[in-house]
Amino acid sequence: MVVDALNQFNLSTVVLDERRLHILAMLRHAGGALQEGMVMQYLKNQTAFRYAGKSLWQEIFVFYWQLALAYQSFVKAATRNQPALDQQLPAITLLALHYQGKLIQWRYMRYETPTSDAWRNVHALYAIAECNGFAERRLMLSDNVEASCTHLYAHILLLNLINPLGLCPWKIELTAHWIHSWCRQLQPATLFDPQSHTHWLDLAGCEPLHRIGDRPVEGNALRYWSLQSVLTALEITRTQLINPPASPLDAIKNEADVPGLLDDIRAILKRGGPQRHTPRQQQNMSALLVCGFEHVLHTLSGAAGSKRTAPLEPWIMQDEGNDGSGLTHYGTPVSIPDHGALIGLRTEVKAHPWVLAAVRWIDQQPGHPVKLGAERLGTAPRVVALHGVGHLMSESIFCLVNPPADCMPTPGIFLPAQDARRFSSALVVGDMSIAATQLYDMLDGDYIYRVRITHEQDRSHDWLLLKFNILTRRHVGMV
Repeated sequence: MVVDALNQFNLSTVVLDERRLHILAMLRHAGGALQEGMVMQYLKNQTAFRYAGKSLWQEIFVFYWQLALAYQSFVKAATRNQPALDQQLPAITLLALHYQGKLIQWRYMRYETPTSDAWRNVHALYAIAECNGFAERRLMLSDNVEASCTHLYAHILLLNLINPLGLCPWKIELTAHWIHSWCRQLQPATLFDPQSHTHWLDLAGCEPLHRIGDRPVEGNALRYWSLQSVLTALEITRTQLINPPASPLDAIKNEADVPGLLDDIRAILKRGGPQRHTPRQQQNMSALLVCGFEHVLHTLSGAAGSKRTAPLEPWIMQDEGNDGSGLTHYGTPVSIPDHGALIGLRTEVKAHPWVLAAVRWIDQQPGHPVKLGAERLGTAPRVVALHGVGHLMSESIFCLVNPPADCMPTPGIFLPAQDARRFSSALVVGDMSIAATQLYDMLDGDYIYRVRITHEQDRSHDWLLLKFNILTRRHVGMV
């Protein structure tokens, strides 16, 4: 109901004045408690959602979007044709930056990167605050939270620099919570200091922070940043992990994963942002893509004669490396894989025409090609059959001439070479009940392998990536 009221507010052609600003504040406060409850519900239960998660995310996102649009409209009015709003400009600019930051953060939740328009809006809002002399002024953002425009601006830039794509929602929220305290001392400079500054950006542009290594010529719109104070604050947070203070996020985070998350963030910031350590091939290569575990399974089975195959869609592989590649579709794809989706790629490489990968990020902007980032899981995948066994000496159903009718094997995908070392193998299955320590017989061609599942390496909503040990091997013809 509040979102509908905000939508009507934004569609209205009534002149924006102090009365309208007061109405907007009432709508914001009216929806605040409900929004906070939906956010906590999403963060606590997101892993359990299959279909409802996207709807809940949309409800949360639309509330932030309507508020961001409303406050940005007030900023435009105050700086152009409504001098009566001059006294309110610091507060509405602060709120406009806050909700632009929320939009960007919640795009990360759905593995979407900020658009160039989003960066242009953020830079413009900060430039207004700086030009009018209130960028450093601390104002009340909510009942017990105080911030300045510089603080919120640095928060948005730093969260993007950490590259949260691929993190689960609660980790993104926890990272944003940490950054709120880390960037209090983060200040932009108009003059470049080669001894301290590590990053720069262009307030007149539409891009995030850049490393100093590719710094352009100096200009009036360039701002320079040093991450030293952030790294110092991060180390303080690290010492507090031993006895952390109470936090509203305690109910959503997995304490065992927190130190590892902080280590990853520290490593990224010390490098100045994400970096690639493996060489990339620059040439483009066509690939046919099939998405989803069941479709991949049926397509691979089709190579062996099955009629249950899924349609293959042409994509372009770009920027390929040993750990993955980018995928670009220049038309309108029939379907766009979700984050975490299992995809099969039939490439032009004769040595391993089939590659199995998982989608790690999605860049979908109006008027631009759809781009995906895919992490390679393995090459030369083969369809196998799995059946659980009670104990190590149990008879295999694959040895029986007439197996019981209720003994239906579970299909899976065997990755004989999961990485460049050539001796690490894995299984991809759609049966989410398979767990560590369980024993299975795996029928691969003419061989029966008795395997023990050791651990789960990755998962999404319809597939598991499992590591296993081979205990015995028998040839079917010798049974």
